[in-house]
Parts: sequence; C-alpha cells; structure tokens
Amino acid sequence: MSLSIIVLAAGKGSRMNSSIPKVFHEVGNKEMISHVHEIALSMNPKILTTVISDEFKNFIYNIKNKKIKLVTQHNRNGTAHAVKTALKKNNSSNIKNTLILYGDTPLIQKKTIENAIKYFIKNSLDLCVLAMKPKSSDHAYGRLFFQNKSLVKIIEKAEMTKTQSENDLNICNSGMMIFNTKKLLKYINKVGNLNKKKEFYLTDLVSIFYKYGLKAGYYLCDYEECKGVNNMQELSRANKIFQNRKRNFFLNKGIFMEDPSTVFFSADTRIEKNVKIQPNVYFGVGVIVKENVLIKSFTHLENTIVNRNVMIGPFSRIRDNVEIGSNVKIGNFVEIKKSDIKSGVKVSHLSYIGDALIGKETNIGAGSITCNFDGKNKNKTTIGANCLVGSNTSLIAPLEIKKNSVIGAGTIVNKDIKENSLIYRKSELVRKEKKK
Repeated sequence: MSLSIIVLAAGKGSRMNSSIPKVFHEVGNKEMISHVHEIALSMNPKILTTVISDEFKNFIYNIKNKKIKLVTQHNRNGTAHAVKTALKKNNSSNIKNTLILYGDTPLIQKKTIENAIKYFIKNSLDLCVLAMKPKSSDHAYGRLFFQNKSLVKIIEKAEMTKTQSENDLNICNSGMMIFNTKKLLKYINKVGNLNKKKEFYLTDLVSIFYKYGLKAGYYLCDYEECKGVNNMQELSRANKIFQNRKRNFFLNKGIFMEDPSTVFFSADTRIEKNVKIQPNVYFGVGVIVKENVLIKSFTHLENTIVNRNVMIGPFSRIRDNVEIGSNVKIGNFVEIKKSDIKSGVKVSHLSYIGDALIGKETNIGAGSITCNFDGKNKNKTTIGANCLVGSNTSLIAPLEIKKNSVIGAGTIVNKDIKENSLIYRKSELVRKEKKK
C-alpha cells in the first residue's frame, strides 16, 4: 500500500506542568511518541514524518530510527499548519494516501488503523476521520456533524454553541485522519484561522471537502484507544489502561498472576509460559523471563534475563544488566546488580551481589556482600563453580575466588583465593564474669 504517515508531536503540553515535552512522558516505561512510532513503522510507510517543536532539541536523541524524518514547526499555529509544515518537507505528492497520527495518543492499535484504512479504501473516501464516542460529556474533543447522513463538518469543543453541543450522535474526532494525498495537498491551503484561538485547524478540511463535493466519512474506533494525553491525570489513566491490556495479554498466554492488579509491566516485558507471579511485582524495562519461573511478592526486576526453573523473592531487587541462569534461587532481601549468575546458584537471604560473576552451583550465605565500590571505581568479583561463601562475609573487589573453595562465616576476603581452598578468619571468644 502506498502510504505516507505524519505524526504530529509539536504541542506545548503546558497542562503537564513539566519541563519534559508531553510526548516524551512514558506509558509502560516507554515514551508515548515511541508507542506511536512503533505502530507507524509497522505499517511500512513510504515516508514517516514527525512534526516537532523547538523544545525537542534536548530530546530528539531519543528518536533513533533513521526512517523517521523530523520536521520542526517553529510557530505552532495549529494542526493544519503542522501538517503543511510536514508536507513541504516530505515529498509525498506521489504517495496515494496520508495517515495523520498524534504523538500523545499512545494506546492506538495497529489493527484499528489497518481496519480504518481498509474502510477508507473500500468506500472510496477522500478523507476519513478516526472517530469515537466518549463515555461522558466531560471532554475536549471536537464533534462530528452530519447532513442527510453525510459528514459535513467538525466543530472544535471551544467553538461549539450550546445547541451544537446537544447533538445526539455524540461522535467525536480523535484527531487521527486518513487523506487522499493529492486532495490533501490541493485543499489544505484553504484552511483559515477565523476562530477563537486564531489557529489553523486540520478539522476544517472536513467542511472544505464537503463544500467542493469530495467524499468524507468516519471510522468508529474504541474510545480508550483514541484517548489523547494532556495532563498527568490522563497520563495516569493511560498507564492504567496499558497495564490492564498487558495483564490480559499475559494471562491469555498462560502466565498466572495471583492478583493481576498489583503486577506492573513495561512495554518490552517478555515472559514465557508456566510462569507464576505473586502479588506486588514490578517489571522495569528490559526484562525477559523464561519458562517455569516463580517470582514472589515485592520483587523488582529491570534489565534482567531470568532463565528456566528459577525462584526469585520475596523482596528481591535485580537490576542493571543481570542474567540469572537456570535452576537458581534468589531469596528474600537480595539485591543483584550488573552480574552473571550461573546455573544452580543459591543466594537465599539478605545479600548484595554487584559487578560479579558467580559460578555454577555456588552457594552465597546470608548477609554476604560484594564490596564492589572503592570510592572511585566499581570493581569486579569472580567466584568459581561449587564454592561455599559463609554468612556475613565481605568480599572486597577486585577479587577472584577460584572453584571448589569454602569461605568461612564472617570472613573479610581481600586477596585472590586459589582452587580448593578453605579460608576463614579465627577470633577468640572473650568470656567475662558478669559483676554482681
């Protein structure tokens, strides 16, 4: 299909009350604009143009895909002006259709857009509005108006009279639209700014197309998919909808959650079958969980690969590039950071493992820590296979403990240990008679 996509993302987002541009706020630990770009790229457009503002200069490094052409709208004079800005730069005149998306509408689904495009083509439309029906009248969306069942105009909420606001159909504009590109290029210059905001509204093209005898229609979408985000309350609601979607996705895959409402996922979370998740578990970015894993309550994971037959938690924190091998046990109040934990390892209680490599079948006793930071540098600890590290042991990095070694409880180790060693620090028990 010959398709150009324009993503409008230059809005001020002043209602967010944030120094971060609106579209860079996150849903499911993924920026809203990235959600939209992912959908757009999956449509395989000939051209993908994103309209940004000058405020983006410190954030555009987040948009890494070279297929995305960035165009700056220096003077934000409305949505039609933003589209004109894109059309001047994207050389799309030979592309049959143009899809308009918004960077602050992160919940839209690919299937919905595909169905809307099919409807647009099947009905030989020149313009198709992706529309929805809000669940209440408390919204800021423009309203679609009809005459003899023909779509004749869209009126923005701010421009609407009381009589117009009582339109029974209550079909509203999501902002997203599909155009015949040649018709869009021909008529967009006819959009004026005779409105309260003195802006050039893209929605005015509906009445312009009707006036010139072109065919405009709408495709009704799910309201939740079309919801834009304009403030922190709406961002919170978008995250809630995203989490419910993700929970249902994993439940349908056979992942068991005792209390799904307390489990939080990131957009890129990957989980295989036969995984059980107890309440109050958080998946940050970059988490992959393989089969037959039990994750107990109050566990926090990010940038972690968990291999098969692993038990984690409760109250564990695993972060910053960790891989946990198969048949590993990570117990309560254990933190692991930037470490490679080989198969069969047990770190059962109250330990910190940072910048470490732990060999197969090694057991780390309760209260043991890798002392990886010397005040300036993070240093590495390497522990070989089949070692036993006793409770309350401090391993001062850089350090290597070779395989089959035993470190006694309460030992401070600051020198490398050879294979098959038994290391401990002996201190006398001092006993004094209690004075009467």
